[in-house]
Amino acid sequence: MKAKNGGNKKPWSSEKHLDQELEECRAKFKILFDNVSSGVAIYEAINNGEDFIFVDFNSAAEEIENTKKEELIGKKVTEVFPGVKQFGLFNVFRRVYKTGTPEHHPVSIYKDQRIAGWRENYVFRLPSGRIVAVYDDISASKRSQLVAKMTDQCFRAIADYTYDWEVWIGPSGRILWTNPAVKRLTGYDIKEITSLPDYPGAVVYEQDRERIVKAFQSALNGSTGNDVEFRIVRKDGKIIWAAMSWQAIYDDKGASLGHRESIRDISARKKAEEELKKAKIKT
Repeated sequence: MKAKNGGNKKPWSSEKHLDQELEECRAKFKILFDNVSSGVAIYEAINNGEDFIFVDFNSAAEEIENTKKEELIGKKVTEVFPGVKQFGLFNVFRRVYKTGTPEHHPVSIYKDQRIAGWRENYVFRLPSGRIVAVYDDISASKRSQLVAKMTDQCFRAIADYTYDWEVWIGPSGRILWTNPAVKRLTGYDIKEITSLPDYPGAVVYEQDRERIVKAFQSALNGSTGNDVEFRIVRKDGKIIWAAMSWQAIYDDKGASLGHRESIRDISARKKAEEELKKAKIKT
């Protein structure tokens, strides 16, 4: 009898230990579920995956979707989020439910009459057969990317089609960017002008070179200049008159980003001035 009782004691102890482990796992899951920054939604399949109803919804998901868990539990996902099929996530639910293979639903935009936003989902199936979707709202990041892209496009649209020759010179004195107008004024294309080892001296008429190089050094030191006239020696050897203005550029923290130069062709004006002088001399 003692041996029999002793034999019964070990299984009972093991079962109790398993129950304790299970409770501990549930407690850990609840802590993770309630405090994770990602949205987590748990679904129960109905009619063999014809639709899925909400079983649980964490606080992060409530914040992302601007809704309360109590308003969702027991409802079909297609009713709460009518755009889920078009979004592509519903088919992911079905596949994961049937195969048990986790899937990543890439960044896509979800929208319906109530909400719209960029979401990234990871979907897997629990041993119970329930489907779990862990997801993040990356709308803010996407908006920032779009704004940056639009800002860059606006910059390009303005800068690339500005009639004057625009140049961005870095703190070291190297050309960081220039617009296509450089070809019209100098005959050099963008690649050629940025490859010049001794800019700006290489494109400045010899008699004006020392003065413009000094102005360039002053610009590197943070000065501002306006309508400084000089002559450009084009790639084909032709000499034209130009006027240059420049201004220092700083980032949000006040660190130098170099300076911007704006150079325009004033050959027509200089020619008119010369002709006027000649006419006055004759009179």
